[in-house]
Amino acid sequence: MAFITLANASSIVYKSEIKNLDLHGEIYKRKIYFYSKFEKNALLAIKELLEHPEEYFTEIYEPFEPEDTYTMVYEGQKPAYHKSAECEFLHSDYENFEIPDEIRTEGKDKVIEFRLWFEGVRHLLEDKPDAFVARLQARWGLLTNVNAILRGNSGAIDIENITIGALENRIDQRLRNAAKFYYKSEMTQTVLRRLSQFTFLAYRDDPIGINRTGYDDDKVKRLLKYYDRTFKLPLKKDLVEYYRLKLNPKIEMEGTYLKNLGFKPCGHCYSHRYPRRATDINKTRIPTFG
Repeated sequence: MAFITLANASSIVYKSEIKNLDLHGEIYKRKIYFYSKFEKNALLAIKELLEHPEEYFTEIYEPFEPEDTYTMVYEGQKPAYHKSAECEFLHSDYENFEIPDEIRTEGKDKVIEFRLWFEGVRHLLEDKPDAFVARLQARWGLLTNVNAILRGNSGAIDIENITIGALENRIDQRLRNAAKFYYKSEMTQTVLRRLSQFTFLAYRDDPIGINRTGYDDDKVKRLLKYYDRTFKLPLKKDLVEYYRLKLNPKIEMEGTYLKNLGFKPCGHCYSHRYPRRATDINKTRIPTFG
């Protein structure tokens, strides 16, 4: 049996050409109208991955190619799979740091140089943050600290955390809350009726070309961001967990897929010996993403 983090499970789905998928079915037992075709395809793809993994990998998935966008300190590395569910790297926090805009605009070579420098002073972030800021200013002429992004790693989930019934109740409540918010004002009704499926536009710097609401872009973007973060994103996470519980609670599939997908064995847990049953060989458990 092998394990990967929820974030890496997400990369499996999102590496496929989601927008071109021709998947059918409903994402939930009730109609949900505020997701775009892309968002629905992503959710349906996750259902397919959990329910019919062989078909997913042979008919939908594209081989994993690590991509470096040169926007973060740690990027472009192959994902790892783990032999043991107790591996500290499966459950450790995910920590990354944004490359400052002033560095990114100077090109890839400058980003690589910054990454090498960062490794030498990273320890100061926890022990002596003032010293880190001073080094940052002295070496790069930057007056602000690096924007640290620290979030809990989406590792393996205890399948007893919540029952299907309790999760359905939570999903239904989220839908009721979203419906209540829709009727909050004339503006929310106007904006969400036209743009609830296009909340991704709120995160772009460009004007909203399809904004025909009568409200200016700044107000519309603030509303769409709130709607996305308060209703759409939390619901999406619950739906993915709902699929896992209903379709594949143990999330098992053939272990040979991971190597074929470009995953590498964890250098930590594969360097240690862990007891293994014969029935565990060639089995893989992939948690749903968060």
